[in-house]
Amino acid sequence: MRTKVTLILVFLNVALFFFIFGFERKWRTEENARDARRLVLGPETANIQFLELTGPSVADPIRLERDGDSWRITAPYEWPANPFAVERIIKELQFLEHETSYDVANLGSTGLSLADYHLDAPPLTVTFGTLPPRDDDPTAATATLTTAPVSLAIGNKTAIGNRLYVLSPDGSRVHVVSQTLADALSVGLEDLRADTCFTIPDFEVRSLNIQAAGPANARVRIRRESSILWAFESPIVTRADPGTTRTTINALNALNTLEFIGDPARHPERAAAAGTNTPSLRITLEGNNRRETLLLGNPLGDTAVPEGAATAPDIAYYARMENRAALFTVAMPAALLENLLNAQRLLRDPLVLDLADRQIDSLTLSDNEGHEVVLQRVDGGAASTNALTTASSWQVVQRAADGSLRTQPASTSVIEDQLLRDLRNLRAERYGEVPAFVRDVPTEAQLEDWGLNRPQRTIAINFSTPAAGALANDNPTLLIGTDQTGDHTYATLRNQTFVYSVRPDILASTPVDPLHYRQRLLRDLPVGARITGLTLRDLSNNAVLYQRELREGESWEQVFANLPGPRGPALTTLRNEVRTLRAQRFVQDGFPNTITVNGEERGWRFRLDVKLSLTGDVGNQVSDSTLFFADRDGGNQQLVGSPAFDVVFAATQPLIDAIWTLSYAERDPGPIEFTTPPSGTPSSDSDDEDDNASETTAEPTTAPATPPPGR
Repeated sequence: MRTKVTLILVFLNVALFFFIFGFERKWRTEENARDARRLVLGPETANIQFLELTGPSVADPIRLERDGDSWRITAPYEWPANPFAVERIIKELQFLEHETSYDVANLGSTGLSLADYHLDAPPLTVTFGTLPPRDDDPTAATATLTTAPVSLAIGNKTAIGNRLYVLSPDGSRVHVVSQTLADALSVGLEDLRADTCFTIPDFEVRSLNIQAAGPANARVRIRRESSILWAFESPIVTRADPGTTRTTINALNALNTLEFIGDPARHPERAAAAGTNTPSLRITLEGNNRRETLLLGNPLGDTAVPEGAATAPDIAYYARMENRAALFTVAMPAALLENLLNAQRLLRDPLVLDLADRQIDSLTLSDNEGHEVVLQRVDGGAASTNALTTASSWQVVQRAADGSLRTQPASTSVIEDQLLRDLRNLRAERYGEVPAFVRDVPTEAQLEDWGLNRPQRTIAINFSTPAAGALANDNPTLLIGTDQTGDHTYATLRNQTFVYSVRPDILASTPVDPLHYRQRLLRDLPVGARITGLTLRDLSNNAVLYQRELREGESWEQVFANLPGPRGPALTTLRNEVRTLRAQRFVQDGFPNTITVNGEERGWRFRLDVKLSLTGDVGNQVSDSTLFFADRDGGNQQLVGSPAFDVVFAATQPLIDAIWTLSYAERDPGPIEFTTPPSGTPSSDSDDEDDNASETTAEPTTAPATPPPGR
């Protein structure tokens, strides 16, 4: 008995186990499936490649197709689609959920039919699916198989709740869905199409092509050389202005359709007036394996520009894109139109020389009188024992009268901050009636008239390394000339034909004078060097203006502190200027016995003797240095001669002021004071007599030959 009861219990447990894991699991699976079926559409929305909107609510059937990563309208006309509007429709279809649904087979029992929901002849039907692979598609062999199109019928709105009736693609169920689907599908063609004319972005553009109508039928092609460089390929081969070219391309990408006319067959009168079959201007942007061409037809006139759509001086034109029949109008900004119509001039690089990111190794400057100056870059200068040569990265090479070469340290600031800056910034500029780009192919007579057959300045430039893909001669030679009147200055490059109008002061900023480029620093005493003696003498009467030699343990600070008036600061400045001797500019090579001052040949006026002491490994080395000063020639002009450096130069302003204080300050009468004469003074004649009678000449005071200590 117990055995039977046990077997029955075991059997019941087995039956319960199969019930739980069989039937109950199936119920739960079906319940989960019903919950998942809240999505009206299934996996067929994962790869939507085309969309069609048809029905009575659509004036013309609309078809959109995916083209790579973008969408385009293929019906009722060809045009790029607005990607945001298309993506909104696709998202609505992919995530379309129903609030509730009804089985179409059971509608009869409720006394309703599809006509009650307007689903028997729906006002709008959206059809989507995949496209067959194109013959020219390299991935056609591995492309997803084309599936049958799926259609979703859109019916009426619900009475309450802002819901919408839709019929499932298989026609078996009526779903109640959110009205956002109707909002996404109710957009018109004006919202589905892109409003831009060009779709190739700036970074993808490889070339800009412009062709204007007219007898010349000139074609301009500008090609991208690198990420920042552009070049003309036709009608001439030269550099294009990178900034202006990119600005023009960005302006083209910013062009929007002003009025979209659409199919010209429906507007024959507008199509006849458009003139796009014989365009006045063809503008082409070439990208990566694609190109787009805007055909600009006839202008509409200023009155055709809607208020707020374009501002003067913009002009509306009829236009269409090549290979698309849709007609539209576009507002062309006057500045953009000017750049396109005069691209050969306005998009051209105005820089005469292409020196950007190029290290110059040497320059040779010459004039039409046979003078020549060579400027060479010095490699580091570490091997040089001359501190001044080491400090300069350039040197001046000059040929002496005997044919030998003489090198001098050059001023880095004069060469790099002035000469090279002016050459890098030399631009073609319009002066008066002379255009910036004077002539691309001049005649010999024109070159003669512009002074380029015998140029006033020839500048040969040598680079350290050749440029990759250089458009012109890698080592250019600049020729600069003037016309017979000297009013206009012209420039060209040897081995090129282009002639530019340039600023006249380029000749003054590129003198063929080795002294102009010499390093201004003549002497910079090292830290261990000391000035131990100073003697300033007036050579006109051999009077000693100042003389002092330091005693053991004495410093100049102690000596100058005991001097009265301005002499102490003046001597401090003199010592500092002599220690670091710098020229304001160089006047001539060689040290002469006489010098020209105010047009008069004179002897040197002052002599400064400096005793130098240099401490080294072999003990103290004492040497003498002498400078000769001419009479002061104006407020900021005084010439200095140096026998040691064999040169005459203009003194710096601190040195001029120090010499003046030590030589003339004690005799300076100061500014003239004017007083108003009292009333009742004698006539002017008597005034003159009194003045002449009281006028005296002050004789200069000669300083003692041996000044007292501290002077």
